[in-house]
Amino acid sequence: MGDTIGKIYCLFEDFFGSELADYMWGNSSPYQTENMFGTIGFLMLIISLLIAFTFYYVINLPPLNSRSGWSLCALLPNAVINFFVAFGMLIFDYNESIMISIDQATEEQTMLNVGYSNFIVFGLINCIISIATIFIISLIIKWWSVNCRTTPF
Repeated sequence: MGDTIGKIYCLFEDFFGSELADYMWGNSSPYQTENMFGTIGFLMLIISLLIAFTFYYVINLPPLNSRSGWSLCALLPNAVINFFVAFGMLIFDYNESIMISIDQATEEQTMLNVGYSNFIVFGLINCIISIATIFIISLIIKWWSVNCRTTPF
């Protein structure tokens, strides 16, 4: 499942950089060998599900049965939380100085050529994917909501 999620994220690789993508696949650093795309994608899916269920079955207020109500209560928090999850995971690794590569010939450690702008762009891409995800989830689960079954349209 992590490979499929990674392929979805890598559709946007030109924006956040191939060096960051290699790191997230677990290919470039000796300290990070797992597929981070799978972890971030799984967290994004869980967050989107929780927010959608909260909107449709916990909050479930008639005044929110509109596109603007859906955007305010479901779309906006989902995008913001998922941005900070992706950005936070990457910035943590960066601050721990584990985003390094080792030159095979000299065995010298060098920092990867990534920075805050790469992390921000990846966080924004996670927002875009989470928006698409919560939209699909909304289309599936909205039918059993008492007050918000016609949202987002």
